[in-house]
Amino acid sequence: MPENGVRSTYSQSPVQILMYDNHGLISTGTAFFYSLNGEWFLITNWHNISGKHFLTKNPISGSRFPTYIKAKISAYISGENEFVPLAQRVDIYEDYQPIWYQHPRLGSECDVIAIPMNRPTSCPEFMHNAVNLISSMRIPVKPGNSTFIIGFPKSLSIGFGLPLWKSGYIASEPHYPVKIGGEVSEIGGLKNGKELPAFYIDSLTREGMSGSPVFASYTGNWDLTDPYKSIDPDDPNFFNRDDIALGENRMEFVGCYSGRIGSVEDGAALGLCWTVGTINEICTSKIIGDHPHVSSAQP
Repeated sequence: MPENGVRSTYSQSPVQILMYDNHGLISTGTAFFYSLNGEWFLITNWHNISGKHFLTKNPISGSRFPTYIKAKISAYISGENEFVPLAQRVDIYEDYQPIWYQHPRLGSECDVIAIPMNRPTSCPEFMHNAVNLISSMRIPVKPGNSTFIIGFPKSLSIGFGLPLWKSGYIASEPHYPVKIGGEVSEIGGLKNGKELPAFYIDSLTREGMSGSPVFASYTGNWDLTDPYKSIDPDDPNFFNRDDIALGENRMEFVGCYSGRIGSVEDGAALGLCWTVGTINEICTSKIIGDHPHVSSAQP
């Protein structure tokens, strides 16, 4: 770890994105690279590239909607011995049709999309690495775990364009989906509402962090082959095992942040973290997104 320089590889993972129309800059957000089966994707929120709320479909920035984005990706400037993030145009439409992938079942009601995009050759290999390639170690991901949402709140950055870390906690059981707009039920959980493949995070995030990667942190002892398997320190062979983490502090990528999602949840300071499984479904199915501004209804 360098003393003078970037001290965490996780700080190098997010990409600030700028949303544009023909009149100029509309808003900013966050994205990150993700790798699956040898292919790379730029992951961000549906509402970033559509300019609409993913459930209500209400406009976010009045009558302005993005027609393309720019991604600020670090490049090494030869002769100056420094890195500079350069805003590079990333098309989101081709011949007026979306080129991003959406969730195969939920479509635009999932606030995550994937743009097929390789990391530019001008970007050093150690910058903006795919979030799921930073570490292969799994940790116990449980309610109460500390989380770090790494992005660009209020468009802020430091140094040569590095993101900020906002802390939070996993606020719901991560294995179970959340239900938005549900009602109190006498049987089971909430009734009605929209079920989403995400879990809640309790954190005071700000605009500009939509699309940020989320990393869970855990400190303690766990089985490296199965982080949810019980371990017994009284076992005679316990301290001879090489598949146990003892007193470790590690992080694991757990999903894509989506920000506040409704009046009730907003009042509770809750945001959504869309799961890794959701991202995998999008990148595997490669279903082209529906146009957010053209009705797909058949006459």
